[in-house]
Amino acid sequence: MADERKGVVAAGFALLWRRQSVLWWVFFVNLIFGALGTAPALMSLSRSLGHTLAGQRMANTFDLGMLAELFRLPGADPMRHSFSSYLFAFLFFLFMLFVFGGVIETYRQDRRLSAAEFFAACGNYFWRLVRLALLSIVPFVVVMMIYQGLSKAADHIGDRAIADQVGIFLDWAAFLVFLLLALWVRLWFDVAQVRAVVREERGMWRNTWRSWKLSWRSLRHLYRVYICISLVAWVATGIGLLIWAYLPGSATFLMFLVFEIIVFAQVLTRLWQLSSMTTWYLRNPEPMPVVEVIAVAPATEQIISPDPLPPGDPGPELPPADA
Repeated sequence: MADERKGVVAAGFALLWRRQSVLWWVFFVNLIFGALGTAPALMSLSRSLGHTLAGQRMANTFDLGMLAELFRLPGADPMRHSFSSYLFAFLFFLFMLFVFGGVIETYRQDRRLSAAEFFAACGNYFWRLVRLALLSIVPFVVVMMIYQGLSKAADHIGDRAIADQVGIFLDWAAFLVFLLLALWVRLWFDVAQVRAVVREERGMWRNTWRSWKLSWRSLRHLYRVYICISLVAWVATGIGLLIWAYLPGSATFLMFLVFEIIVFAQVLTRLWQLSSMTTWYLRNPEPMPVVEVIAVAPATEQIISPDPLPPGDPGPELPPADA
């Protein structure tokens, strides 16, 4: 009852924190996948730069120029081992797509699900969420094409403008438009995910269309919710990178801690968006279709009376009674 008096952002965070076991579990899996994905590059850099002047310089302080030079060295190029990073990033994406059904079901019921209930919900909704993810590629591609068109137009105008700052400001404006459009596509398909779980929707084309109408109808409110939560992620990332840039390379544990705080902030805000969307959808249920019910009266027993006699007819003669 107390959450009903809160805003969607606050109520969503309260729901997230009550079911924080999901948050810590997802963060722990992300930590394992991150370690497995970066281990080959870490070992390669350790062998190549462990006893070099470049390695000592990077160990004492962060040097952006020296980092750029590392990408040019064939023996120390971290991109040589990028396949493992991409592989485990994709596996984590599939993992998140699998558990989203159980996460939304946990938020919907607002209780701790058993392992059997949680994984049953994950398996039940997995292919529906996969279809939604495939459908979301189309609007994301459209958003990317719009951004590329705006970026080219900004460069074209900037090359012909008198002031050099015109092109930079137009590029920033194009990137801002890209972020807003991508955020809208994200909340649109979050509505579709929540709706698919709450209403047991199976037709994802129909679900996507109806979710678009819902998100468009409440676009201003949902934008405020998602922008507020996204600001937390952006600010946390900016502060974390600023701290990391001033840490010496020898402070390995502190650097690891800062990066994990950044990752934790990203996981927290993503689940916060999902819990807030679940809260909003449950507060604004869709009207159920009206089904006309025709009441049928129960059959009653009909008593059939004999036809009335015509006037003047004395009726059938009775046999005389025995004397």
